[in-house]
Amino acid sequence: GDERIHVYQSGSVDNLAEDEKDAFRQIRQFLSYLPQSVYEMPERAEPTDDPNRREERLRRLVPRDRRRAYDGHRAINWCVDEGSFFEIAPYYGRSRITGLARINGYPVGVMANNPMHEGGSTDVKGGSKVIRLIQLCDMFHLPMISFADEPGFMVGIESEKLGIERAGARLVMATCQSQMPWATVVMGRIFGVAGQCQHRPTGMFQRWAWPSGRWGSMHIEGGAMAAYRREIDTADDPEAKQAEIEQRLQDLASPFRTAEATGQDIIDPADTRPLLCEFVEDAQAILRTQLGPCPYPYMP
Repeated sequence: GDERIHVYQSGSVDNLAEDEKDAFRQIRQFLSYLPQSVYEMPERAEPTDDPNRREERLRRLVPRDRRRAYDGHRAINWCVDEGSFFEIAPYYGRSRITGLARINGYPVGVMANNPMHEGGSTDVKGGSKVIRLIQLCDMFHLPMISFADEPGFMVGIESEKLGIERAGARLVMATCQSQMPWATVVMGRIFGVAGQCQHRPTGMFQRWAWPSGRWGSMHIEGGAMAAYRREIDTADDPEAKQAEIEQRLQDLASPFRTAEATGQDIIDPADTRPLLCEFVEDAQAILRTQLGPCPYPYMP
């Protein structure tokens, strides 16, 4: 098959080039983020972007109207070194964005949810991209940066036919097995098992949340039906009762209450890049202790 099958559908080929010259350009850029072997550290480029740059546009990235989508690429491009983001598999599993970039000159792995596609929900294709990026970064000693707005794994009969349950379990396993330093920036939603893949219980891990962040076991819409089903079902107008309950819970919702309960740091979105630069700098000492082969093999 041609690119219509293997770039857009099967995911067997990650990137598409316009011609041979463009293909070699992409290959050189991809390899520039990686060390010569697993026994070496990735090479730091000469920093060209201010590590203390505050990006005030980030404050307006996530819409106040939760029904509106936004492009997750912007979060990445506004935080990493200018022009350094190299996207991997941009036409496959488009609800997730994966790639390599530089932060203050240091190579990093970067991923994000993209609400422009499937609301940002992780499906089988998107999950497979994330697994490959996690293993690539772990193999070659790159810190992981995740910009998260995760409503959960994709649901529905079609998703189940594709094996979302097993694919989700593999993503959880890949996340928990990884050992490279990991930082998550909670931009919006963090719900369900997929949301747990934005958290790693061991190793160097840091998580910050923007004021637009919402996280928990289940979003309000699903939680209201689960917790108040009897009250909703016995109401004269079940839909109106459910809407009333959801609005009551929305009025009580606050990222600051959730942060107080979970120990989360709420940050000004404009401060995201300086914090990430500090994190990546601190991560170098940890990465030097991890030189050599990974304890588990890289899966194709």
